[in-house]
Amino acid sequence: MSMDDAFYAYWGKASPNTPDGPAFHLLPYHSLDVAACGQVLVALPSFSLQPLADDLGWPVAQVESLFVFFLALHDLGKFARAFQGLVPDLPPEFVQPDPSKRYGKRHDTLGWLLWNEDLAGSDELEALPAAIDDFWGVWVRCMVGHHGKPPEEVDGGGLVPLLLSDFFLRADRRAAGAFTAELTSWMLPEGLPAPRAGQEKILRRHGWRLAGLGVLADWLGSNQVYFPYQTVREPLQSYWRKACTQAQEAVNSAGLQAAPLRPWAKPLELFDYLAEPTPLQQYAATVALKSGPQLFLLEDVTGAGKTEAALLLAQRLMQAGHAQGLYFALPSMATANQMYQRVGGVYRRLYQPDSTPSLILSHGARQLVDGFRDSVLPASPADDCRYVRGEGSATVQCNAWLADNRKKALLAEVGVGTLDQALLAVLPARHQSLRLLGLAGKVLLIDEVHAYDHYMMVLLQTLLRAHARQGGSVILLSATLPLALRTDLLAAYQGGLGVAEPEILDDARYPLAVCAGQTLSSHACQTRPQVRRRVSVQALNDEAQAVALLVEQARGGRCLCWIRNTVDDARRAHQMLTEQLPAGQVTLFHSRYAMGDRLTIESDVLGRFGKHSAGADRAGRILIGTQVLEQSLDFDVDVMISDLAPIDLLIQRAGRLQRHARTASGDPAENGLEQRPAPVFHVLMPPVDDSPSADWYAALFPKACFVYPDIGKLWLGARALLRAGCIQTPGEPGEAGSVRALVESVYGSAVEPIPEALQRATREQIGKDLAMRSQAHFNALRLDRGYCCDSSYRWYEDNVVPTRLGDEIRTLYLAIWQSDELQPICADGAHPWEQSAVRVGAYLADTLEPEWELRFAPALAQLRSRYRLLEGDAFILPMMADGDRWRGQVLDERGRLREMVYDCEAGLCW
Repeated sequence: MSMDDAFYAYWGKASPNTPDGPAFHLLPYHSLDVAACGQVLVALPSFSLQPLADDLGWPVAQVESLFVFFLALHDLGKFARAFQGLVPDLPPEFVQPDPSKRYGKRHDTLGWLLWNEDLAGSDELEALPAAIDDFWGVWVRCMVGHHGKPPEEVDGGGLVPLLLSDFFLRADRRAAGAFTAELTSWMLPEGLPAPRAGQEKILRRHGWRLAGLGVLADWLGSNQVYFPYQTVREPLQSYWRKACTQAQEAVNSAGLQAAPLRPWAKPLELFDYLAEPTPLQQYAATVALKSGPQLFLLEDVTGAGKTEAALLLAQRLMQAGHAQGLYFALPSMATANQMYQRVGGVYRRLYQPDSTPSLILSHGARQLVDGFRDSVLPASPADDCRYVRGEGSATVQCNAWLADNRKKALLAEVGVGTLDQALLAVLPARHQSLRLLGLAGKVLLIDEVHAYDHYMMVLLQTLLRAHARQGGSVILLSATLPLALRTDLLAAYQGGLGVAEPEILDDARYPLAVCAGQTLSSHACQTRPQVRRRVSVQALNDEAQAVALLVEQARGGRCLCWIRNTVDDARRAHQMLTEQLPAGQVTLFHSRYAMGDRLTIESDVLGRFGKHSAGADRAGRILIGTQVLEQSLDFDVDVMISDLAPIDLLIQRAGRLQRHARTASGDPAENGLEQRPAPVFHVLMPPVDDSPSADWYAALFPKACFVYPDIGKLWLGARALLRAGCIQTPGEPGEAGSVRALVESVYGSAVEPIPEALQRATREQIGKDLAMRSQAHFNALRLDRGYCCDSSYRWYEDNVVPTRLGDEIRTLYLAIWQSDELQPICADGAHPWEQSAVRVGAYLADTLEPEWELRFAPALAQLRSRYRLLEGDAFILPMMADGDRWRGQVLDERGRLREMVYDCEAGLCW
């Protein structure tokens, strides 16, 4: 064997699908498989490299050829003898292991090391024009980092520099050079321009996209169904032609081609039930679109049809060539469930009738939601060798990724899920580049954009910048958005578009639609008469008043709700009411139910309190819940009480009061006219005066003060509500009680002074808010630096890097001792263990109490082995029968014994 073809002695894959076939797939052939898949991918509109070509000023054909060439070098690190020695007893035609070469670094880092020390600027790459900077290295870093994160830097970086000789023999380096030289001779086009000064920065900005394409191409090229193992040697160009044919089949079968769009001459016809569109929907159907990527911000009251307006805009953006799909991001799992059902009824109308667009739900319990459709990419039937612990093969990672539809949702034509799944695209989480790639070419719709804390808001602004950079359009929806926050969001997006000095929109009108591209424009929308209303506000000053009011009104046949700020307060209210009313008359809903029970309660709430519920089903019913009610469910009650909360949340909660038009008997009003008595929003709050004590809020809400610690802003909101005496939707600008006036009275630039006794709590919260923002800036990716292992942050698995701050959360799988084994507490139906899961603070379940650990050790070991339940943040909690409830014992992080009690009516407590 000559040195010119020594690269045929290296294996690239070593876990055959069929026992009768070859045991190995040659490294040069696997490299070409992946490159061929990349070539097919970039020919698709969703994955086009045209934006990179435009920014470089190069022909797109040259950019595509460079991408394919460097993608063929993605596994350079596998030429290391250290890697080749991972498979023992290699046949004699392969290079043989060298005991002195230990595989101590992943092959992606070894490939980057080989490029830097041997190949960069070598004779083998003389066809690449000289660059004055690291332009070609940026390409290589993006390609070798195909396992979901960039390679480690190899120049020391404060650590001991890596040495080629620790991993490669000279023969390995020569073989890698020969392989590179042969590819250079026929893969690179002639007449490549020399990179100019400043073009490295351009390439770094686009590197995230290149890296995502590299990951996807590697997964597709590792599928043995289309790329069977081959050890018979043939010329690389001959194999390349075969690989290109196979790659086309692999990509076709993966369903990655965007489904053909359906043109609508009249956008409003997308919804066959919009006989009378709202003003906001009319705006969405008629507003002139800009020529490039753009952001729309739609602010309007509850019931204005924001969801339909957003989908109308998304369809028009898609039809205008700005996108091929959409991702709908929501603040919680419950809101995602509802949006999934709503989008599921219309998404096919976005595409041609004979097409099969994919719709994916993206959150942790999506498989429990009826109608969830599992699609997009098939898992490979074969599993490659893991090589070493902690380094999954392409197929292992592909199967794990694609089995998790929270991630797959970003590759579907239409995805619905939580905002967290999109935020991971701008955090140093493994495979973030694939998430960012999945969002490219999609309209990103973000609902309830006001609902996030300072940490998530900084990450959201980073996401807006990143999405704008890759030409993505955005639609933001909100009912109550502070003007300062609106300015920050618009500036982030415009900054991503390259606007040097984003303008500040001076428009306090409400409702308002804003369009941001290179310039800003705004449009004041009217509000249809059906949703114009005045909700009176009355204060209650103690729990006894609230309970008495609910009992009196329930006995009078009215339908009621009390939204509390903590689970413990909600449970106590439920207990007080069931002592005076039949238990079945009062429904409790919070976040500490096993998932199966939670979904059952959610369905019951929608049935009894939802839009289509009948008066007979609602009469005398009381719903007690926590914050899961303020955004999650489309329900409607006659009378509402809320604990004092931030003003924007109170406005959200009041939006569930007489949300849908009904007759006096509680039945849906066919004429759309509300016939119940005028709505009254009761707020449980301490008395408001000018000299409150420091425990003004904590005295009434001793636990909720930890949920909403900015007591000064709570006082401002309470004062504004009582002065106005009402909430007017939408209200005129500056009018007392109008949505804009109430929000700005707390979050605006000219608010009243906070009483001195409450200022300490406000100052402390300001400090915490600044710390959250700082932490978000620290965690977020530095987009300008490109796809690299930045020294200022580490890369994590995507279930570790936080999208939200707060106490560490664990999943408890509730298990009951029955028939001499541990069984899931929700045993009926599919996915019983997932239905038995509940999320709690990690401090509540650090480990089992020793006596219980010993008692259940064999059963726990069997469960862990059979179901792999103890991966990530999971914890199995055995529980014993205690009457109608179940009881378990754990030690918290301080070693204190905690007894946890669960029942289907009240959820988990301790």
